[in-house]
Amino acid sequence: MSEKPGPKPMVKPAWHPSDDLTEMQRRFVDFLAYRQGRSTFTAAAIAAGYSEKRANREGSELMKNPKVQRYYRWKCNQINRSQAVNHTNYLNQQIRLSAKLEDKGKEDKCAPFENLIGKAAGLFSETHYHGDLNKMTMAEKLEEIKRLKKIQAEKIDMDDVKLLKE
Repeated sequence: MSEKPGPKPMVKPAWHPSDDLTEMQRRFVDFLAYRQGRSTFTAAAIAAGYSEKRANREGSELMKNPKVQRYYRWKCNQINRSQAVNHTNYLNQQIRLSAKLEDKGKEDKCAPFENLIGKAAGLFSETHYHGDLNKMTMAEKLEEIKRLKKIQAEKIDMDDVKLLKE
């Protein structure tokens, strides 16, 4: 591959663990990493393009290679990090599950997922009142209801403003 004409870049490109591997070695590791614990070195070697006759030995030898081991650790960490439960991943998972049910024609089963999506996205808010209503006078109860209605109206107004800005 020829280099671009002109001055060389001042910053050296970042090193990546796959830079040290051949294409077949990278495919071997990718196959294993995406099937963590559900595949053998032999199956990975065959999938990577190694000969079926030597796949068992190739798989074993590849996993003894420190460069392959380093890329395998890096790839597994990347995969596990992408599957960690965080706000975005949780929201996307709920959306996927709801869409699957909708595609199967089970719209009535989507409601719990839609509720979770709304809560996770901050579209719904719940007000929990902790206190003993029996100990409150009628005037205090009415005052609390007015207060909660005011908070609800402010929340709706803020949401309307957000929608208008979008």
